[in-house]
Amino acid sequence: MQKQEISQVTIETAFKGTNVRTALKLDEQATRAALIAMLAKCVRFVDANKTLTEGDEYKMVLDELVKGFPTFTIEDWRLCLYMMAKETFGGYYERLKLAQFVECFTKYEQLKQPVVTKIRQDEAADFERMRTEALRHITPEFATEINPIAARVTPQDWMRGENRLTYTEREEMDKRAKTRTND
Repeated sequence: MQKQEISQVTIETAFKGTNVRTALKLDEQATRAALIAMLAKCVRFVDANKTLTEGDEYKMVLDELVKGFPTFTIEDWRLCLYMMAKETFGGYYERLKLAQFVECFTKYEQLKQPVVTKIRQDEAADFERMRTEALRHITPEFATEINPIAARVTPQDWMRGENRLTYTEREEMDKRAKTRTND
């Protein structure tokens, strides 16, 4: 994702990136360096009179943003800081300190919320579709269409592991299904 041009990144693609906290656990030094480089690039681009100048200030801003926005991905950071540089969230009036970063990250999070909700709804719909398809094969109505022997199995018994078809009965069902498709 880091190779992709930042102007092409969307909130949806950024959401699917690597979580910052996870990246910090895997390689803290490289992740911190990358995040501070992103902050520094944004600060240089905005060119405010009162801004971050020392390493301790960058470290404090980084720590506060990671703590305050734990669900952000590295790509979210890239996109949010790019949007800050474009002044999407408003002007900074010659000041770019921790408060302005927190404010912009909060606004980005508000932009991100409907997108995340839609992604989660799509995932839930996909799961429900797969579950329905899987359960369709163990419902008595479907089973009796293929094999009358399977009619003795209720979904509740199947899930409990009781009254399941034997291996021989399953093979017989498969053979019947193959002969029906060949006819």
